[in-house]
Amino acid sequence: MIMSDGISVGLNCPACGGAISMAEGENVVLCQYCSSVLAAEGDQGVHTVAFKNKTLKDAAMGASQHWWTHGLKARDLKTTGKIVESYPIYLPFWKTTTRVAGWVCGYEERRHTDQKGNVTVERIPKEVMVLQDFTFSEIACDPGDLGIRTMKNFMGETTFANFEEIPTFESTTSKDAAATRGLNDSLAKARANAHVPQVTLDTLKAFNKGLTLIYYPVWVVRYNYRDRMYMDTVDGVTGQVLSGRAPGDPLFQSLAMTGGTSVGGLIAAAGIIYAQSASDMRIALGAVAVGAIILFLTYRFFRHGSEIIQGEFKEKKSIGDALKQVQQVGKALEGLR
Repeated sequence: MIMSDGISVGLNCPACGGAISMAEGENVVLCQYCSSVLAAEGDQGVHTVAFKNKTLKDAAMGASQHWWTHGLKARDLKTTGKIVESYPIYLPFWKTTTRVAGWVCGYEERRHTDQKGNVTVERIPKEVMVLQDFTFSEIACDPGDLGIRTMKNFMGETTFANFEEIPTFESTTSKDAAATRGLNDSLAKARANAHVPQVTLDTLKAFNKGLTLIYYPVWVVRYNYRDRMYMDTVDGVTGQVLSGRAPGDPLFQSLAMTGGTSVGGLIAAAGIIYAQSASDMRIALGAVAVGAIILFLTYRFFRHGSEIIQGEFKEKKSIGDALKQVQQVGKALEGLR
């Protein structure tokens, strides 16, 4: 059965064999053919379903080889890379549905500058009512080096699978912890969606509407390139590449380093020169900030460009933290203006 807003699982009545369906969150259903009352149970009170693997082995390998040709990967990867093995696995994911309701009150600031250069700040009150459902997902085991930590696709055909006959990662994380993280994540999303810059009052409340353990099919494709092993993963439902590692191209690294340092250096130098003669420092500071950001991103790409990474790998967090630092510097420079 195809999912819509929630997860719906196709079942057969054990009394008459008629087709019935049970939506997420239900544990009792009435058969429309023989009026039998049926109850369903999951592991530890959690509804457990599995998505059907709709991607064949050849299609998974084809998606992997197609992924090799995109981005800044090695130009000869398509001809030199050789797939060593490919196999499907099922990964467990916690999926929570949370309803958030309440109000977010505060204000936004608008700055006005008159002809004499005097700046006035106007505070505009804002009150936003929130009543929305949010979906949160996280992997329920240690994914190792697969680069998969959240579930992207919630649409697909579900089935009751025999987990003793298919390669499955065991669920090792707490459902209570997943539910708590789902509540916190939904509250954070609700506050962000309210778009209130300065919050003075927050009455948001979160209610857990459902918790499901979903086993999701993923193809693991391992390949060899110039005596080095790489891997990527392919979504067993959509057939799209989820994550992976691929060799970078030294030419792209050199071009990025040369072009980035030239452009970033010229912009920063122009800002410094302009600062020496201009009475308005805002343009100069902006140019210096833009040049510094370009130089920083160029350095990051030159340092990590030997391997192209897609997915939710742990080392990507360090790059994200570095970009946050750049944003903080930019805000600081903006404050100086």
